[in-house]
Amino acid sequence: MIKTIYAGNARYLSELSEFQDGLPHGIVNKTKTDVGGTFCAVNCRYNYIIVCPFRDLVDSISADKNNKYAVFKCYGGVRENQFRKYIKDHKIYKIAVTYDSLDKLLKWIGNNTNGWKILIDEYHLILEDMDYRESAIMRMCWSIHKFNHYTFLSATPIDEDYEIDFFKILPHYKVVWPQGLPITVKKIKATCLPLGLAKYIRMFKEEGIYLPDVNGERRRVEQLFIFLNSVTTIKQIIDTLELEEDEVKICCAQRQRNRLILGRFKRESAISPNKRINFFTKKSFQGCNLFSNNGLIIVASDVHRTQTLVDITTTMEQISGRLRENDEYHNIFRNTMVHIYSTNNNILSQEEFETVMLRREEAATHLLTLQAKADKEELNTLIKRVNIENDILSIEEGRLVRNELKKKAFIRKQKIREAYKNGINLRAAYNKSEKFVQTKQAYWDEFDLQLARAVTISYEKLLKDYLEHPSEQYEIEYPEFKDFRLYLKETEMNSLRWNKERMMKAVEDNKKLQ
Repeated sequence: MIKTIYAGNARYLSELSEFQDGLPHGIVNKTKTDVGGTFCAVNCRYNYIIVCPFRDLVDSISADKNNKYAVFKCYGGVRENQFRKYIKDHKIYKIAVTYDSLDKLLKWIGNNTNGWKILIDEYHLILEDMDYRESAIMRMCWSIHKFNHYTFLSATPIDEDYEIDFFKILPHYKVVWPQGLPITVKKIKATCLPLGLAKYIRMFKEEGIYLPDVNGERRRVEQLFIFLNSVTTIKQIIDTLELEEDEVKICCAQRQRNRLILGRFKRESAISPNKRINFFTKKSFQGCNLFSNNGLIIVASDVHRTQTLVDITTTMEQISGRLRENDEYHNIFRNTMVHIYSTNNNILSQEEFETVMLRREEAATHLLTLQAKADKEELNTLIKRVNIENDILSIEEGRLVRNELKKKAFIRKQKIREAYKNGINLRAAYNKSEKFVQTKQAYWDEFDLQLARAVTISYEKLLKDYLEHPSEQYEIEYPEFKDFRLYLKETEMNSLRWNKERMMKAVEDNKKLQ
């Protein structure tokens, strides 16, 4: 049962009576970006924890000049003494925290969660990011039950077909706003995505791109906001076009691998000043506030790099709302987006995918049967051998458990891939969204550009860099590095050819000897 809340002439959620004391308990579909969802939590009279998928979103929430209360930012590198000082200095607490740091925050708060409300912002990413952040997401989901009042918030919520039982039993709210300005999407199909995007950027630099603005007047685009979830491809395009540091801004995760790939090009915050060409990876697809008076949004989806594929009714709609409107900024191209993409007719059919899922179900049943018969040592061996990434199982308190959320995530990912099988499928995906109007598809095949070679960073190079410059950031991303440094000599690593599995086995052997 969904309760509908009519926004009427309101601009923000905080103007509605249902949101005066924060957000309702349950699942809130705000249906529209830039309506101040987290603002309600930050500015009400209750203590609030706002759980964010990315660090930049934490920074963005804290940086809002209209916040009534100071926001404590909690992510990697933040210490307990900083938290204690914040608690001592304030009477009403507002904490923005990443998935990965929620555990340590709850340890600092202790078992007494009474008087706290918790908001999971952009909650649809629970499904979208399950493939590479399973551990942090599952711990977050288990932690929610410690609170009496929790809200899952999104402008593009999880579809009913993918909801697990826990979500289905929660109260659901949908906010209905007056019909907004439809967004025209100019679709460009490119046989080679990096070359197609490079061609568009070169046109922007050399010839200029002219489009109708919100008033129908033909105007020149001054800034590009490019959403592409591949640092390697971003660097390829920069090298191909020989772009300079002063004309490119890159917003991506603070990972050592990314720093090595980008070289002299520095990773910047989403809230840092715009440049003419601005690249954003997935960490900026949701929730971050960007501002421009003359900016064109480009989404790049390379079917050969599945992490770059965007779902039209969730991610694409989220990206369309990144350029915000306020008293100072009114983007004249807010009614237009460009989607450059490639297709692949060899993507698994629905029948083939169902066969894969049946095998996963059978494997899960078999492993759980083995677990029931195993002693402690056998269980530890079994868990080490399980390929958790591809199974519909998770590890909870040292045991394998069936994970319906992962199963739903696998199914959803397949639906996204199917949309990029061909142009017809993608058109059908757009037709499911009420936000977009499609133009006739352009097709780019040949380019007079020579694509720069892709940058790849080997595991060996990453480990050697860590050995020379040990850091906590490396140990967060590659926890095995710490053991390699403690238990192996560099000569041993070299004799093992810097192979991760061989080195991990050697570490275990050395631990047993010690």
